[in-house]
Amino acid sequence: MKKIKKADLFLLYLTVLLGIGCLRFFRGYPAILIKFFNSFVTLSENMVNYFGLTQLAVFLQNVPTRGLLILIGVMQISIGFVILFLFRSTIEQGTALLFCKSSAVMKTGSILYAMIFAVIIVFIYSVVGLPIGGIFVILLHIFIMLGKMPIAVFCGYSLLEQFHIKAETYLYYLTGSFVMLLFESVYMIGNAFLFFIFPVMALGVDMLLFLYRFVYQCSLPVEFLEKKDFDRKKMRDIIKKDL
Repeated sequence: MKKIKKADLFLLYLTVLLGIGCLRFFRGYPAILIKFFNSFVTLSENMVNYFGLTQLAVFLQNVPTRGLLILIGVMQISIGFVILFLFRSTIEQGTALLFCKSSAVMKTGSILYAMIFAVIIVFIYSVVGLPIGGIFVILLHIFIMLGKMPIAVFCGYSLLEQFHIKAETYLYYLTGSFVMLLFESVYMIGNAFLFFIFPVMALGVDMLLFLYRFVYQCSLPVEFLEKKDFDRKKMRDIIKKDL
């Protein structure tokens, strides 16, 4: 199995520091984003009152934020199983990209993250473009959710490999999803993983998957699922050596 280069690990380390540093530097979210999301809160409140869902809203307000995030994460994992069942080979290709092209994934993701964020801000500043900005936010969330699936398989494989456990993609995905959910729930650094590190990696995986599938029209070997054949001759030589 091809290991990640030290330079790529260092780049990932810098990405983590950048994500944490940005959140600490701004000490919260920009005012324009708060204003933008407050409009969605107002719209949601009007819809709740219109459809008579006040009791449900009160119940959700009483649920701790961390518990609500875990609930949303579990729902996303459940949806992910369906997507994994339908597009398993594509998800495995995304995981192979993380093993073989990790630096390209992070560089591409960082550029896309900055570009999309800038576009959303531009639309938010315009009253006419406000709905378009909302559509961009929704599409961004969908693409990040899809891109996080290969990351979950990557994390699950990396963890189980330490215990010499060979499994199927579904178990790797389940294990990795809970590992990512744990990272997102950690105090102080959880927001960096939730809003920067995982989204950057997810967008990088999405873009490279698109390029390899439709532009380069090639695929990478999925080495992490390949099972090594039992070498009987080598085992026989080892036994005879001690006789």
